[in-house]
Amino acid sequence: MKCKHCGHEIERETIKIKELNIEVETKIQQKGESFNKIKIPKGWRLLTMEEIKFLHNSKYKKDLNLVDTWEFIEQPFELNKKNDCVARFVAYSDWAGFGCDRGPGFRGSSLGVRFCRDLK
Repeated sequence: MKCKHCGHEIERETIKIKELNIEVETKIQQKGESFNKIKIPKGWRLLTMEEIKFLHNSKYKKDLNLVDTWEFIEQPFELNKKNDCVARFVAYSDWAGFGCDRGPGFRGSSLGVRFCRDLK
């Protein structure tokens, strides 16, 4: 990813999750942007519902700050994809859940995205 101001490449802070064969960013990016404005870097993708569920229930939960997060994930339902809905994962100290029903223009000041990529 390149810096908006100077154009230099920014190194991502990531954790390798061998159980899922992916590398995951440790921090949420692009907070406050609507889904239709999110820029997915080449070679990266959104986490799936299964992956974020595994991570939230795993030893990686604290390293990824999945205790206090609100982030876009890959839409798991074909019907919702067809109807242009986006999916989100939210977690606090006492609950976690998924929302799959908002349009791509939906945004929130704390809502962002965490990218991942498959390990080679």
